[in-house]
Amino acid sequence: MAADPYEVAVDPAPRRGDDGGRLLRWGLLGAAHITQTALAPAMRKAGHDLAVVGSRSLTRARAFAANNGVRRARGSYEEVVTADDVDAVYVALANDAHERWTIAALESGKHVLCEKPLSTDAASAGRMASAAATNGRVLMEAVMTRFHPRTVALLELVRSGELGSLRLLHATFAFPMRRPGDYRSHPQHGGGALLDVGIYGVAMARWLVGEEPDRVQAVTRRWATGVDGTTSALLSFPGGAVASIDASFDTAEQQELQLVGTQGTLRVPSPFGASPDVDAVILRGDEVVGSWRADHYERMVSAFAEATATGSTAPLPTDDAVATATVLDAIREAAG
Repeated sequence: MAADPYEVAVDPAPRRGDDGGRLLRWGLLGAAHITQTALAPAMRKAGHDLAVVGSRSLTRARAFAANNGVRRARGSYEEVVTADDVDAVYVALANDAHERWTIAALESGKHVLCEKPLSTDAASAGRMASAAATNGRVLMEAVMTRFHPRTVALLELVRSGELGSLRLLHATFAFPMRRPGDYRSHPQHGGGALLDVGIYGVAMARWLVGEEPDRVQAVTRRWATGVDGTTSALLSFPGGAVASIDASFDTAEQQELQLVGTQGTLRVPSPFGASPDVDAVILRGDEVVGSWRADHYERMVSAFAEATATGSTAPLPTDDAVATATVLDAIREAAG
């Protein structure tokens, strides 16, 4: 058989099962920036095999493969999801393509790690969850923040009663997005600040409060393209907590999380994008309550692989992604 002209000279692929199934052979959909800077390095660091990357541009796929240790490149997504030497697929496409290609991968017998948001709305996310259940595969939304040890510690602090009863939560995730050609600028591709960065605050609020909101209010500033450049939302929870969530493409970069309870307060700088080489802290006033360094992408990939090997539920279940999508839908509806 002729050599594959797009094969990249990297180490040979491991055989699935040599390690009990915890090392996966990955197919990558899309040569996205997040894949190059975060996911591909995390997969390599965790010992996984990058089997194939697919892009609509074969030239781009070949360049990505050569620069990121992927064994071969393909100019289509179909060739990735049907590849015999792929155990799991990472979907890093525009939001409106998540459902189609996630379901295609699941139906081809692949596990799927899909970039957040899982899809553009709760109905679509629900169909993806159903496809995973029907095909007996693991599907997980790639909200890496949930796998950082600081997030784990924060959840434990709140649940232990450290703050008394949680009453106020404020989450901000904002950065200046000035790339008109980016899919985030276009509503037909599931763009906008709410889906791109608002999802982090919404998910974090749900996790920390431990309930689903029963009332949602919101305002939005729209761009000429039709996407929300800025969205601010208020979520009221049955137990008495109120969360304010700000998401924006219109401001200087800002990430912060503040928690106020009946007996104390906590503040978390850079709660969603903590770099692995920087101390990720939780503050009580000026006092450092705890500090961690970790690659939450590597931890996410490893947790996902463990679930595929053991046949257990994904560490971040699809029910969680659907619940977050339901709140995002309610925010959009409230904002008009």
